[in-house]
Amino acid sequence: QSSLHFTLCGRSVMRLATIAFIPAAQAACGGLPVKLTCGACLDIVAGQPCERYNTCECMSPEHLSKGCVAAGFCDPVQAGPAISEGFGLRVAKAHGKRDYNFVRVSVVTQTPEAPEAGFFDYSSQFKYRWTDNYLHTGLKEVTPGQVNTFTIGKQTVSVKIPEAGAGAAGVMIADPCFKSTQFTSPIGCQFGDQFQTATRTPQLLNAFVGSSDTDFWSILGDNFYDREGNHSKEFFSKLTNQVKETPFVTVPGNHDYWVMGTPQAGVVADQCANGFMQFYGQDSEASLVAGPGESTAPFNFTVDPSAAATSGCSRASPDNSRFFHQFGNVGIIGQSGAYTLEDYGAFMKESCQWLVNTKGIEVGVLVGHWDVGGMGAGDDMDVPSFYDELVAVPGCKEMAAAGNLKFFMGHTHCNVPHPHGHNDTGFMVAGQGMEGCANYGVPILDTTEGRTRVHYFDASTDDAFNAVTSCVTANGWRGCLNLAETWLDQPRTKTMVV
Repeated sequence: QSSLHFTLCGRSVMRLATIAFIPAAQAACGGLPVKLTCGACLDIVAGQPCERYNTCECMSPEHLSKGCVAAGFCDPVQAGPAISEGFGLRVAKAHGKRDYNFVRVSVVTQTPEAPEAGFFDYSSQFKYRWTDNYLHTGLKEVTPGQVNTFTIGKQTVSVKIPEAGAGAAGVMIADPCFKSTQFTSPIGCQFGDQFQTATRTPQLLNAFVGSSDTDFWSILGDNFYDREGNHSKEFFSKLTNQVKETPFVTVPGNHDYWVMGTPQAGVVADQCANGFMQFYGQDSEASLVAGPGESTAPFNFTVDPSAAATSGCSRASPDNSRFFHQFGNVGIIGQSGAYTLEDYGAFMKESCQWLVNTKGIEVGVLVGHWDVGGMGAGDDMDVPSFYDELVAVPGCKEMAAAGNLKFFMGHTHCNVPHPHGHNDTGFMVAGQGMEGCANYGVPILDTTEGRTRVHYFDASTDDAFNAVTSCVTANGWRGCLNLAETWLDQPRTKTMVV
């Protein structure tokens, strides 16, 4: 079909036939899902043909002569001073090929000067996308199990990672959205007002990730549905330094490549994960070209996103979004579904051998975005399908047989355990404001005490949100487990490798 309705919205309904699903309301414009109408309008005003979205009867250039807000397709925003994140700190665990006791420390600024002279290995203006930013990043050695203090400008940064082999815990979310009052969002956030995600999601992260109970945190793609970088900057401006000091794990989703969600609806202005990879400063496979103290860019910039053969952008090289690394007894494998299984063949073998041969790893966790193929992902590159491919690979096969290989993902906007039949194995954590199951809360992976647990703290009502945030702020989330639903509580058995 030529309409995006069938490509995007209809497929979402079908793939969640067994889950209580609330589909996006339909706009009276070509059957386009309401969440996409603003983005389509903005693209048409920028020169895209209305035929591309099947909206010419209501969204032609003549209909839009006074702009998308006046036409009723985009929410009004208020002019205000430029939003600054403030201290744009990022901390990521070093790649698993490096020594365990290294982290990548980065700061994103709006000026070229490094915030601390001589501290960073690489300082440069963002390349290709989000070029109003500058990235300063370097590998730093830390002592596991202790608080490690760095001085960056006028800021004191305290970083702690668990000892190798110790239990670890991480907050796991995906697909967060919010309604900005200053920047027009091309993608609608259906439950943004109901769940007050603009204020409550930062408050939840400040409480949960800011707690000493948490060792790392993650956003598994579609990070704020952001084409130009403004929404990411606004959201991170609301996080405390305690959150930013906590190691962060992220992988790109379909909207991080093409803001309208599919390569078929992509435009040259899309970021194709270029702004994403520089803004979040992960220590990916591409970063391995540079060791500590070396000034080589920790990215593979060989693909210019604007040099596409078609009307959309060209995706960043796949090695920018795949990685493996260790937190305590957890080995994390990061994957993007925007590529082919052939692109990942050697990586799968290497990461599975790393899992079973690395001292201290007891639990393997695959993280990715897509829960089904399509929208830029091949049928074998969504996370459940990729997991099924992975468990045939030596190393991962034994981890899975022992019940020690799990996966987390987003894409379909629900917080649910056991999606797509992977009982006690897979977890969907994308109920963060977008249309879908209309749930909202904080999932946590916990591998302490010889068990693998996944807890879920509901925050979808005023009473639930207030109870959770007040309790966790006062007691840490471990002191508030009476407020959580336990999705998994599994004793671990040793992985036997033949």
